[in-house]
Amino acid sequence: MIKIFYLYLIKRSLYFSFFILIFFGLLDSVFNFISELENISSQFNISKIFMYVLLSMPHNLLDFLEGACLLGVMIALGLSHQEGNLNVLRTAGASPFKIILVSSIGAIFLAFSLILFDEIVFKKTYLNAQSNKNLLSERITSNDKSFNWIKSEDSYLSFEDIIDNKMFKVRLIQTKDNQIVYSATSNTAKTSGDKIFLNEDAKYKIFTDDFVQNNEVNFKIPIQSKITLKNINHLSLKNINIYRQLFTESTLKEDVLFKAHLDKALFTSIFKPISIMVLILFFGSLIFTSLRDSNVGERIVISVLGAFIYKIFQDLSTGIFISYGFPVLIGVLIPSIFIIFLSFKSYRNI
Repeated sequence: MIKIFYLYLIKRSLYFSFFILIFFGLLDSVFNFISELENISSQFNISKIFMYVLLSMPHNLLDFLEGACLLGVMIALGLSHQEGNLNVLRTAGASPFKIILVSSIGAIFLAFSLILFDEIVFKKTYLNAQSNKNLLSERITSNDKSFNWIKSEDSYLSFEDIIDNKMFKVRLIQTKDNQIVYSATSNTAKTSGDKIFLNEDAKYKIFTDDFVQNNEVNFKIPIQSKITLKNINHLSLKNINIYRQLFTESTLKEDVLFKAHLDKALFTSIFKPISIMVLILFFGSLIFTSLRDSNVGERIVISVLGAFIYKIFQDLSTGIFISYGFPVLIGVLIPSIFIIFLSFKSYRNI
């Protein structure tokens, strides 16, 4: 009989967490769709914008995972409390900690599933959608950005953005004996190892008579130029870890700072289920203490505020540790440790 109650709580937390997550994702997609209407053009029309937003939504769901899981479990516990199911479990000898721990299984399963699928499919789908958007959109963004030129042997390269293995707004200059041989511009280009493949429609300016056009160019792009801070969170955990290893031995200030941001992206993703777990344990304990006479709406408001404050606290502590060169892992874990301490005190008072 007790197992039936437990199974009921697990299913409820899974269902509520899933539907809240989808609701947040759809709401975010509506705002993204409205925002992308500024980029509308003959090629990037309404239907293409809709497809871009739709394909981006699964990856963007990760931003709402903690709040959705917390809300799902709180609603499941709140309704079960009103129905008297929690009292039955307490009468049967189940501790509040065990009840909340079992109730969180559904939400944690959802979190692990989304993180796994994001690594396997959703990030790649998002990057492909972003690449397609950049190809179709006619919005001019070059005036808002400063382009840095990078050098490899006798070649110079600049580009507006790079996503996965695609570059956009490419400018290439080839020199020989301090003289310009040719320059090339292309809307897009692909990279593979130390080679760049310009599009067939690339435009060339020739400065020598013996030039032979070749869309394949040898060019070694530095790691820092391949990834930007805004795109770190869209990299797979495997790639992030590979890039981290490349900067491990470097003592340059720029490399140390860049590695710290890679550490932040890696650790916040890996420990996201732990963050969800500690939030559920703390706010779930309030069901049996100070909030036992409150309604479901009040629990939802408090949970939303709690998850929001926790996220701000984590970003703040991580940012401070990055700024002062302290271990980023500790900065990521400090909010969870603080919440665990509060949970311990809360369960002692039940």
